[in-house]
Amino acid sequence: MSIIYVIVKVLTLPGAILHAFFEHMVCRSAKIIVEDERVVQFNEMLSHVDHQLIKRKGPSFDICFIPFFMNFILGFLTLSYGSTAIIYFAKYEDVFAWICLYFGISLLTNLFPQIEDVMMLKDNYLVNNDKKLNKALVTPWYGIFFVGARLEKWGLTLLTSVGFAFLVPVILGWFIPALYNLIK
Repeated sequence: MSIIYVIVKVLTLPGAILHAFFEHMVCRSAKIIVEDERVVQFNEMLSHVDHQLIKRKGPSFDICFIPFFMNFILGFLTLSYGSTAIIYFAKYEDVFAWICLYFGISLLTNLFPQIEDVMMLKDNYLVNNDKKLNKALVTPWYGIFFVGARLEKWGLTLLTSVGFAFLVPVILGWFIPALYNLIK
């Protein structure tokens, strides 16, 4: 792991800890043994939930998808308020907007699972599976998780999250008038 990875994880600690929390909850609900519960370590193991090897299909997908989904939803909601207030409406004095912007960027920076979890997903669904429907449904998610895990390794997800913060007000600007016209 690179020092950049650790620096980005420390800078975005709330998102890293929440991702680990959701992964830990999936492990507990699927009865997967967590081997090391020390999530806050200031090294390459920061926010890493060390669990046993998963040989079942469902939990191997859940351990990748549920923390990703929860961080995305929470990150998008907080980032939407923060970036719209600061970037679009120029409310620079709004402390709550800055906090939301930071938490949103933090959550979106820590979306992706560890590469070990992505490889377990690949083994369970794409390599050791004869069902074509499962392969067809999981392959796009595997691609997203694999690329995201590689980007996160080099700290590039921080840059994509900051870029996304600038795009959110524009995206919301497209949809909100359309939603308003539908309601009228």
